[in-house]
Order: sequence, then structure tokens, then C-alpha cells
Amino acid sequence: MAVSNSSNQTELLPSSQLGFRYLIKIVADLRLAIVLLLLIAIFSISGTVIEQGQSLQFYQDNYPENPALFGFITWKFILVLGFNHVYSTWWFLSLLILFGTSLIACTFTRQLPALKVARRWKYYQQSRQFQKLALSAELNTGSLNSLFPSLEKRGYKVFQEDNTLYARKGLIGKIGPIIVHIGIIVILLGGIWGTFTGFLAQEMVPSGETFQVKNIFEAGPLATSQVPKDWGVRVNRFGLITRLMAISISFIPIFLSSTK
Repeated sequence: MAVSNSSNQTELLPSSQLGFRYLIKIVADLRLAIVLLLLIAIFSISGTVIEQGQSLQFYQDNYPENPALFGFITWKFILVLGFNHVYSTWWFLSLLILFGTSLIACTFTRQLPALKVARRWKYYQQSRQFQKLALSAELNTGSLNSLFPSLEKRGYKVFQEDNTLYARKGLIGKIGPIIVHIGIIVILLGGIWGTFTGFLAQEMVPSGETFQVKNIFEAGPLATSQVPKDWGVRVNRFGLITRLMAISISFIPIFLSSTK
């Protein structure tokens, strides 16, 4: 009877709500998340292999049409599809947004309900209820009084009601995926925000001189307000130090101070 009522309620829902639920179910699918993650990884690798933000002449010289790299990678292919600035293309940002949406949908439709169910305890009264479990066994010896401390020693949270005992553990395992999802979503939001508001600049400054950031060669659509205008940076000292060990190690220390 309960199944029939649930079915009738589903049939009475407007088509728009049914379509939205079906869409959420697709977006929250683990298989979709895996495919999106693989695509993001592949395109991220391409952004590492293919030089980013170079001039037209650079791509024409290094990726000629004849012979084309792997038979299809030419300078036209790179420029048309945006592989010269992969991380700021609309399709790469769309993948990030869709992947983040999939994680959010999965968290609210699967992880949080699973955590809510795991926090409840339910005392089984009939043997057929135990048979539905993935693992069940019947003990011919022992008592509830002896099982209670034994389960507690093994890390179980134990509840007892009259002659019925319920024990569980591993609740933290239900929280772990939620924390992972939140962490990934924060990283995605940070990457998208950096793409829209970040900028890259290059300045030639001698030691002892003060400069302001002006030579911006790449910037996001919302980066104008992020460019510092009322302060400068002074290069106190610039040097090259080389140390000879088993291998040669070189590094360049730069000492800066801000001036407003």
C-alpha cells in the first residue's frame, strides 16, 4: 500500500518537477563525475604540454601545418580551440562548473541522506529483517550482557532496549566523503575566481628601483579592480648564488619592500 501511495504521489508531480528530479539524478551520477574528472585531467595535461599565452608567431613556428604534430595538432587547431589558454576557455570552465555541480548534487542527494540514516538506530524484531543485511549470523551461545562490553571494547557505539541490542561503528566514514566534496568544491571555486580576477604581469626592474605593476600581458575579465594602483614595490637587492655540491644548484633571491 505504501508503494502504491508513493507511486501515486510521483505521478501527481508536475512534469517540470519530474524533469528536475531526473536531471539531478543524472548530474549526481558517479559515472558522470568520473568522466568529468578524467576530461579535466586530460585538458589540464594538454595545458601543461602546450605552451600557454605565447604569440601567434611562436605557435606557427612550433606547430606548423605540415607536418602536423600527431597528424592534427597545428597552430590553427591550438588557437581555434583555445589550447593556448586552456584554463580560461569557456569549455574548461564549464567542465569545472559541471563537475562542482555534480559534487554538490551528490552530497545533498546521497551523502547527507546516508549520514542521516546512519545516525539513526533501529531495532530489528523479526528474522527476515536480518536476512536482508549483507552479512548476518546467528549465535547459539552468549548473552546481551556479555556482548555489550565486548562490542564497546571493539569501538562500537552500543544501544540496548529491553532484550534488544543495537551496535554500530564507522560513522566517521560517512562524514569523510562529504568533507572531501567540500574541499574539492572550494578548490574549484578558487580556480574559477582566480581565472576571472587574476592577472599576469612582467616588469624589468634594476636593483634599488621602485616599480608599479603596469605591463599586464594576461588578465581575467574581472581583473581590473585587482590590479594594484596606489602602491609600488622596491627591489632592495637582486643576486645570483651558485653552490657546487654533487650537482649544481642555483637560485635567485629577491628582497622586496612595498611603498605606498
